[in-house]
Amino acid sequence: MQSEQGGLEPVQHRGAVIRSIRPEERDACVDLWCNVWPGEGNPAYFRRYFHSDVDWLPYYTQVAVLEDKIISAVHICRRVVACGDFQLTMGGIANVATLAEFRGDGFNSACLCRAIAVMEADAMDFSLLFTGINPYYERHGYAEWPRERLRGSIRSDFTPRPTTHQVRAATDADIAAIRHLYTGYNRVRPIAVQRTEAYWRDWIGRKPSQMSEPPLLALDADGEAVGYIFYQVNFYTGHQISEDYAYVTEIGIAPCADLQAVATALLDAVALRALSTGKRQLHLSLGVEAEGSGREDPICLALEGLLQTCQSNVNTSGMARLLHRDSLLRSFAMEMNERWTNAGRPGGKLTFHTPYGLTCLDADGPFLRVNPTEETYGRDALPQSALFGLLFGSLPPERATEDTALHPLLTALFPTQGTVYWGADGF
Repeated sequence: MQSEQGGLEPVQHRGAVIRSIRPEERDACVDLWCNVWPGEGNPAYFRRYFHSDVDWLPYYTQVAVLEDKIISAVHICRRVVACGDFQLTMGGIANVATLAEFRGDGFNSACLCRAIAVMEADAMDFSLLFTGINPYYERHGYAEWPRERLRGSIRSDFTPRPTTHQVRAATDADIAAIRHLYTGYNRVRPIAVQRTEAYWRDWIGRKPSQMSEPPLLALDADGEAVGYIFYQVNFYTGHQISEDYAYVTEIGIAPCADLQAVATALLDAVALRALSTGKRQLHLSLGVEAEGSGREDPICLALEGLLQTCQSNVNTSGMARLLHRDSLLRSFAMEMNERWTNAGRPGGKLTFHTPYGLTCLDADGPFLRVNPTEETYGRDALPQSALFGLLFGSLPPERATEDTALHPLLTALFPTQGTVYWGADGF
């Protein structure tokens, strides 16, 4: 068969053709998604994947076509995300769907395998998805990427703490300020999307005037915006679902501001709104420093005077996959080598599982080396999930391996950071 845009050739599977979508088939694909998820969205929601994503290309949607009918689809959302001083290209897997009468015959697996090949061919660094059927994706090389989320009960004696910041509801006139704050706060935060103006406008598409709960803006003594917070108190308008907690979904603070003071002012304002609706629980989807980092996170410090107890729960719906055996580690090697040198060059060899075989990060020579290998070093090879946790700064070394001899090397190479994937960037 003739190769398509993207260099891949269509393949056959049980009488169906697995290929890239054609532009004239986009409405048919939207119909498929609406059929599979009738209560999850509407045509306008799914059309944004084709018409509101400036990075979309036809071969980023792989479909199974049987007798001129789309029966299965997998969609790729290309995103540029931060990771410390690096920027990575991520392939987000979305809208994995098959018509009910065609399930169980591997059509979706064929589409997913082809989507992985597309991401490999486009030299993306890694793939990310969110799911409730983890074993299915594990068979395709994905590994769980656990995310910690904070929650707790607002203190019974809570009163807003003294602040020099004014907090008010944001208006449409504040959109530029919010975008500027987002950029500064998330420039190096793994794995926050680096949002362009077009992405803000077409994908996020949030205007305070159109929201039932517009974001709050924190202003300093000079009236300058130094922080914002998105939150929800009233959930699922129009649905027969209710939640007994308030939920912080995104926060941004100017790097030059007093992070703890701004976070305190914003969180106290959200708590007041929660209490006014009878909700005493506060849940937070935030990127904070990993436990054991040795540093005090300003958001956690702000929560100490707000919540009776602050607990973390682990969400395992996120799954990640390398798209090359060693290129991701190689791209970090130069920066890692500088950290390693500054730490006194602790020795050791770290072996990681990947979907393509083992990869070794060798620190026993004059320079760090990254090489494919067939040999396991140390007590055992670390899983792919550990590699992502370390790269993204969310896994402290002592939790990565029980081999204490490797802890100095891990500490030197992988600093803990406040990793986050904001909900508004979901796919």
